[in-house]
Amino acid sequence: VDPTRFETLQSSRRTAAAAIGVTRPLGDFSVALNLNANRNSSEGERGLPMAWVVIPADHPRSPFADDVLLTRPFAGERALRTDDDSTSLGASLTLNGSIGSWQISLAASYARNWADNFFENGIDVARVQRLIDDLDPDFNPYGVWDEGLLIAARNRTKSENMSARLNVRKAIVDLPAGPLTWNLTANTGRNSTQSRQRDASGNLVASNDVTRSQSSGQMSVSIPISRNDGAGAGWLGDLTVDLSASAQKMTGSRPQKGFDGNISWSPRPVIQLRGAIEYTENAPSFDQLDAPIVTAVARIFDYTRQEVAEPVGITGGNPDLKRGRRQSLTLTAMARPLGDEKLTLNLGYRQSVAKGGLAAFPELTPAIEAAFPERVTRDADGRLVMVDARPINIARNTDASLSSGVALRLGQARRQARGAAPTDPLQLSVALSHQWRLKSELLIRPGIPAIDQLADSGQSRHTLSLQITAGTREIGASVNGNWASASTVTSADRLFRFKPPLTFNLSMFVEPGRLIKQSSPGALTKDLKISFDVQNLFNGYRRVTLADGSVPAGYSRDEIDPLGRTVRVSVRKRF
Repeated sequence: VDPTRFETLQSSRRTAAAAIGVTRPLGDFSVALNLNANRNSSEGERGLPMAWVVIPADHPRSPFADDVLLTRPFAGERALRTDDDSTSLGASLTLNGSIGSWQISLAASYARNWADNFFENGIDVARVQRLIDDLDPDFNPYGVWDEGLLIAARNRTKSENMSARLNVRKAIVDLPAGPLTWNLTANTGRNSTQSRQRDASGNLVASNDVTRSQSSGQMSVSIPISRNDGAGAGWLGDLTVDLSASAQKMTGSRPQKGFDGNISWSPRPVIQLRGAIEYTENAPSFDQLDAPIVTAVARIFDYTRQEVAEPVGITGGNPDLKRGRRQSLTLTAMARPLGDEKLTLNLGYRQSVAKGGLAAFPELTPAIEAAFPERVTRDADGRLVMVDARPINIARNTDASLSSGVALRLGQARRQARGAAPTDPLQLSVALSHQWRLKSELLIRPGIPAIDQLADSGQSRHTLSLQITAGTREIGASVNGNWASASTVTSADRLFRFKPPLTFNLSMFVEPGRLIKQSSPGALTKDLKISFDVQNLFNGYRRVTLADGSVPAGYSRDEIDPLGRTVRVSVRKRF
């Protein structure tokens, strides 16, 4: 048989979502109620399960005079399966309004989630051989095998989340440069998770029930120091200082605190400068700790053996995560040399240092495997079997980047005769931005060398993004493009060069009711919007070559990106 018939490079996916929202005034307040439901499922195949077992000559079901080696599939052309299903139901209620001079926002939400992950990993050959050696009268090695002889895991998770948020804002006192504003935000939440893992026979392997509560609060104050009085900027121009302090407490951990300071200064109307310093103690979120465990095949390149591997990948929550802290510095400058929004120039610098912080598991390069040997499992022959890719704690993560951008915006409403409605002319905007990653250094634990992720972990130093938008309220289109610089990974004596593609995405929309000036209240085209989107317009993919220019095994076009270009048409009608 052709083995590729029983393997999927990318699982099929089905998604359904429904949302209902209603907003109504209630005195000086506005009340909004939203209900939503989501259903996601995926199915994939990961090969034909085969077994190699020895049938002894004295076995009652053997027609042979000597010992024989039996090679057979589990059940004809039945492939190993990997299935994922998730369902969520949610509701939220939001209340916005004012009581006197106090601006108040109150929100509450409730959600229930169900997740089912089923993963088959092969035949339990050792158990089959024992049944044969024990001459079990109920087991026929040539007959139909019971599903319990498969190595499989089913993880079922049920979770419930409740949260509430209160925001209060008030102008405390009027200063010469404007009102001093005080803002308070309080959050509270409770998450309950139940998970059960069973084998192919339905036997309970592991269970976990966790309930966590989390509360946090943030208080901030905005202090205007100087203000442009309209007749011309004073010697300071516009200057505002924002200060905030926060605290957070989760079940099982000590309180975490945070501080933030921000200065915004505009010495002239065409220039705006900002600076921010932040210190935050971070605790893992509900999802980082208790998200459903998902087991699936991860098709990756194994640099150690120089081959494509399909290990079992484990994702989900990690209850062993600890809290950490982060310090960051941000400096930005914006200039509008033409005095309006037609031309905008941006420049920014950001540096952050996280100690004992939280991070997603990086791509499995040789440096990462050496730093996390406990997360990687190999068999006796050194083949990659399993990768635990759940979130991790790190000793220190240092990042620094420089960003720049230019934006051009053309088009404005034409002047009309007095009493006439303004026109809706063509609007055109072009934005180009660049990010230069100056440093990205990862120290897993003290005592081992830090990992330079820009030098040898396949990460790009430079990224460019372009966005062009043109249209009116009735019809429009946008194109955005993304590019990243080449990178390398070294394994043993081989150099792998990664060249990301220059990708473009196209989006277009039309509102027929506005376009044809349909005035009938009950017309089908009223409040109708049709959208057309193409992702990866030119079907690009991340190319990988060796030093001699050849493509290593496992890096063909379909193996890297099985999906490629996608086209979507959507129709939205508001009633």
